[in-house]
Amino acid sequence: MKFRNAKGNLAVIFLMTLFCLSVFSYGVYASYYGLLLFQQGAFNFIIGLFFLVCIGIPSIYWVLTTMYRYFAAVPSYVNQRKIRVINPLLVHEKGLYSETEKWLCTRVKELAQAEGLPKTPVVGIELCDDNPNAYAVGATRSYAMVVATTGLIKQLSHREVAAVMAHELGHIANLDTMAKTLLSAALDGVMLILFTPMLLIVWYFGRFVALLMLAAGVIYGLMGNWQHATGFFVGVLVWILLMMLPMITKFLVTLLTFWHSRWREYHADAVAARLTSVDDMVSALVRLDRLPFEPPKKNKEQMATLWIRVAMTQETGVFHWLKHTHPPIHKRIEALRRGFYLR
Repeated sequence: MKFRNAKGNLAVIFLMTLFCLSVFSYGVYASYYGLLLFQQGAFNFIIGLFFLVCIGIPSIYWVLTTMYRYFAAVPSYVNQRKIRVINPLLVHEKGLYSETEKWLCTRVKELAQAEGLPKTPVVGIELCDDNPNAYAVGATRSYAMVVATTGLIKQLSHREVAAVMAHELGHIANLDTMAKTLLSAALDGVMLILFTPMLLIVWYFGRFVALLMLAAGVIYGLMGNWQHATGFFVGVLVWILLMMLPMITKFLVTLLTFWHSRWREYHADAVAARLTSVDDMVSALVRLDRLPFEPPKKNKEQMATLWIRVAMTQETGVFHWLKHTHPPIHKRIEALRRGFYLR
């Protein structure tokens, strides 16, 4: 079945789109309500200013910047990461591209057609990066880009490079690039829209109330009135939990993003195995696992969920996998050999 591994991402994209629309509506209403309060006295002016500056404008700004990040991903990465774009219309122009660049563009075109993509993605080579790696970005299946580093082209064979590029095409076919962008934006949106206004109130005003409740609880406790003291201590505990809520939410959303990233790697490997062969994809993974990897300092966290491989130590423990964006290489090879995601 065409794009059979995209069903899960369709649900993610639908939910994240609803979230973006809800935030935009929330921002518009908060801005409108804030402007109405401006006309109702000095105290209401301050409340209206809070709604406008802390909720309305940030919400609308977040939606607009998310849309820009989503639809301008390809040109943004080309400019930020020094990518040499290979124009398929000029690939046979004499002296313009090297033989390796011509081969890479032609091979990606063949693989994209074999997978049934409506349009061949833009092909790029990230210059000055000796780390063998690759990634894909894009808003839709018709507007995307696959990138290989110079280290990948130099240190892997043509068959292995083709398998890696097929893996990245799998991300595009499975809508992973769309879902990843929206999930990353959702984390920023939750922190900015939902918790920034709350923290302003809870920290700048609530801390004084919390200190008073703590003092009252201690006084009542010393007087032996533990019923009243317990009530004040519970109030302090609620304040602490409200302060911790953003950190807890960020942790949970990060876990969700990492889980999604690990899950999509298996499916992209399966696409690569179908387009090339299981042996070629396994060979590429083995080679990548053996080669040294030094992640660049710039945009390290942003790129972690995009690369085909990341720096990963062989750790033991029950929950060590929670902090990784990719499954271990040996797990991916095992899944390929057993055909878990090829069925």
